Amino acid sequence: MSEVNGSDSCVYEALGYPDAGEMRAKSEYVMKIGIFLETGRLSKTEAAQKLGLSQEELNEMLRGKFRDLTVAKISEYLNLLQDERS
Repeated sequence: MSEVNGSDSCVYEALGYPDAGEMRAKSEYVMKIGIFLETGRLSKTEAAQKLGLSQEELNEMLRGKFRDLTVAKISEYLNLLQDERS
């Protein structure tokens, strides 16, 4: 098991992931999507439909299973949801 230094600002860097910057960007976008959904403007079902995902795919992404998604795709998802506010 890897030892993690508590002073590191990024868990991916602390764990030694070679793509730590990319994973950090992905996690920040996913966190913003989660915060957006907490506002209640869209249900998870509505959001999943708007994004072209199943509700299970959206839930998986929100639980941190987004390694196979690109930063651009997750950013696109956030933009699509934010466009809903307009």
